[in-house]
Formats: sequence, C-alpha cells, structure tokens
Amino acid sequence: MTIEISDIQLFTLLKAKIGEKEATAVIEYVKQEAKASSEKMSQYFSKDIAILQSHIDSKLEQTKTDLIKWILGLFMALVFMIVGIYLKK
Repeated sequence: MTIEISDIQLFTLLKAKIGEKEATAVIEYVKQEAKASSEKMSQYFSKDIAILQSHIDSKLEQTKTDLIKWILGLFMALVFMIVGIYLKK
C-alpha cells in the first residue's frame, strides 16, 4: 500500500507542527533521499535488465536458427516426396 501526498500538503502539515524553515528542510531532505533511492534502484535494475536482454537476444537467435533448420528440413522432405512420386509413376 502506498500513500501519496503532495509537497504542499506535506508542507502544510509539517509547518503547523515544526515551523516553516524546518518543514522546508524536511521536504528537501525527503526529496533528496527519494531521488538517491530511485537512482540506486535504477542502477541495480539496469544491470539485471541488461543481463535479461542479452539472454533473450541469445534465445531469439537460437530460435531463429532452429526455425530455419526445420523449414529447410521440411522443404527437403517435400522435394524428396515429390521426386519420389514422379519417379514411381
């Protein structure tokens, strides 16, 4: 569950309790910490995303190769079947 509160709402609540300067300082601190946390999470997940992307790319390349092999094999089987039908007659 996430609670969303705007800067103005937070400032208004804090101003009544701790004063204007302190409320401003707290809000700035929270913003800086949130930004730092967001950057850390972004860096952490960017490594995972890069690893997953390379894994997906290799799997797609392997699948592409397998599909080409199967298509070629089926084509050759059909060619041999057609040649066999014509030679049998």
